[in-house]
This record gives sequence, C-alpha cells and structure tokens, in this order.
Amino acid sequence: MLILHILRDLLLAAEVVIALPVLYLCILSISAMLGERRCKRRAMTASSPYAHFAILIPAHNEASVLGGLLDSLAMLDYPSDRYAVYVVADNCTDTTAELAKGRAHVYERFDQEKRGKGFALNWLWQELEKDQPAFDAYVILDADSVVDPAFLRVMNEGLASGSQALQGHNTVLNVMDSPGTALRWLALTLMNYVRPLGRNGLGCSSTLTGNGMCLSRTLLKRYPWQAFALAEDYQYYLTLVQHGEKVVFMPAALVRSEMPSTFAQMRTQDIRWEASQGAQPKWRTAWELLKAGISNRDFVRIEAIAELLVPPLSSLISCCLLTFVGSLLLWWFPAVLVSLLLIVGVLFYISSAFFLLCPPRAVYQGLMYAPGFVLWKLWVLLAARSKKHASEWVRTSRNLL
Repeated sequence: MLILHILRDLLLAAEVVIALPVLYLCILSISAMLGERRCKRRAMTASSPYAHFAILIPAHNEASVLGGLLDSLAMLDYPSDRYAVYVVADNCTDTTAELAKGRAHVYERFDQEKRGKGFALNWLWQELEKDQPAFDAYVILDADSVVDPAFLRVMNEGLASGSQALQGHNTVLNVMDSPGTALRWLALTLMNYVRPLGRNGLGCSSTLTGNGMCLSRTLLKRYPWQAFALAEDYQYYLTLVQHGEKVVFMPAALVRSEMPSTFAQMRTQDIRWEASQGAQPKWRTAWELLKAGISNRDFVRIEAIAELLVPPLSSLISCCLLTFVGSLLLWWFPAVLVSLLLIVGVLFYISSAFFLLCPPRAVYQGLMYAPGFVLWKLWVLLAARSKKHASEWVRTSRNLL
C-alpha cells in the first residue's frame, strides 16, 4: 500500500506540472479568439505616411525558389519608391546571385567560417549602413517565401502606431502537397498565429520567427543584431524582451513559406529547429527574465518565461497520454479525471487553429497521420540533442519544379 500511495503522489505531481503549460496554452487560445474579433473590427487607416523599407533576403543556394519571392515582391501594394529589395547571396555555389540581378540589389558574401543567416544579415546591415542609411525599417524574408500584396501596408501601419518590432503571420505555402505539409500548417498556425495573437491580446510580446519580421532602424541601432545561433530570430527576440521591448504580431501581414513535403526532406529542417539553442541555457534566461520582470514590475518579461519553458506540443501530448494510462493502471479516479482534463485542454488548444482559420480539407485529412507525426517529432527531439545538429546549419532539400 505504501508503494501505491507513493506512485499515486508521483502521478499527481506529474499531472500538476503538465497542467501548467496546458493552462497557459488554453489562456492564449481564449485570448487569441477574443483578439481575432478585435482585429476584424479594427480597420487600417490610410492616412499614415509611407515608411521607407529595405527588404532583406538572405539566400544560400536558393536559385530554385527565389524567383517566386521576387515575383510576389514586384506585386506589393505599396509605392515602389518607398521600398528596395536586397539579396545577400551567402556562400552560394549556384546561380542565386545571377537570378536576382536586375530584380534586386545583390550583395555577394563569401565567408566559410562565419556561415549562416545571422552572420549574413549582420554583414548586410553593415554594408547598407555604409551605402544607404535612409531606411526607416528593415523587413527580413526567407528566399522560399511569397508575400501578400498588402504586406508592407500592414507593416507600415504597425510602425505608424509606434511599434519598433513587428512579426507577420508566417504560414505554409504548399499546404496541399502532402499530409506532412498539411500537419505543418497546423503546427505553424498554433506557433505562429494562435500563440502570438493570444500573447498580444494579453499585452505581451510575440516571438520573432525569422521570416516576415520587421525591425525599425532605430531599434537595430539601439540593439545591434548579435544573434548568430541557429535560432537567431528567437535569440534576438529574447534580447529585445530582456531590455523591455515588445514584438507586435501583425496577423494581416501574410507570408507563406514552402515546406518540405516528405519526412526525409523534413528531417534536416525539424532537427535544426529543435536543436537550435540560444546563447545560454533556458533556465538561465528564465532566471534573468524573472529578475528583470520583478525589479521593473514588467509582466511582459515574466510572461516570456512561460512561453520559453512550454515544452513542444508532441512532448505535451505524449505526457498527457502517459499520465492517462498511468492513472488507469493505478485505477485512481482523481488522477483519471485530471488526465482527461489535460487531454481536453490540449485538444482545445489545437482546435483553436481550426476555429480561427478555416484550413483546406487537406489539413483535416492530414489528422489521420497525426499519431505518426507526433512519434516523428519525438524522434526529432531526441536526435536534436546531438552536438552535430545543434552547431551546424544544413540546407533543407525541397521538391524542385
């Protein structure tokens, strides 16, 4: 009986720990639903002066996809003399630079030691500051993306409202290609739409996703880009939050990215995302945010701790199912009830993506593959612990047209 009591106490303690991130995600889902209504009621004003944008595209051997982005940028509903497109062909061995010439300003960079998006962006910013320091803000886009025609207009309104850091809605371009891309739409909608919309609704900061983000020149001069890890966007977001800045999510600034359609192609991208670490361990960053939040009485910094420590959804789903199975094995009704509530909470969070955005039928059909996708993501989490994957960027292969 003593062992049974100990096991039940351990199970209940595990359920309490799991309940914290589940409750947080449910709060964000509710806030996002309320925030989405506010966004629909809020009309963009047409009286704001046009800011001068520099659109930056770091590209490493992206000749197969860059043309689509350049085509979409040519169709922007924004005065053509108020934005310029810059491509940094970073250590390219293909025709990326040649493809972009005539359609964008092209800077070629060759540095085999300082490789990666963070280094390329930092180098390009320095070059632009020497050549053309007249821009009001910089927009960063991935080469495998396309943007909505209203993208810069939405960002302009955000800048006009006083925001210095903006993040657009980064979603999937090829959602119909396979069950993998359909499920990726769901995952990215939760991460890149539900959560930032909910966090902004609470008066907190969105994260930066690296694609579709807009940073004012004033902000970059105050906090120079020194993020060079694989998760350079998240690292810079934490830098901003630690200094009391806030990233505002702009759901109408839509940017769609092409995603790998097979598990083999997703392997390098998923491992890179999960292996990406900041400049220091999460617990140390959380401690610094807590100290700064308390000393400055800043809820934004404290809330950022919750976002930082929320486990991946695949891990959360697995833990909920394990506690449910454990409660059945111990045949303890309170634990069974709590585990069921946890599962309902996770399902509520997932369903918020369907409530807020009407996905194509492929996403519903892709749910049949969700169990395999969760197992895949668990394997990715284990593989990502390798130092090899955490330290070196590997290009994601894609279907070529």
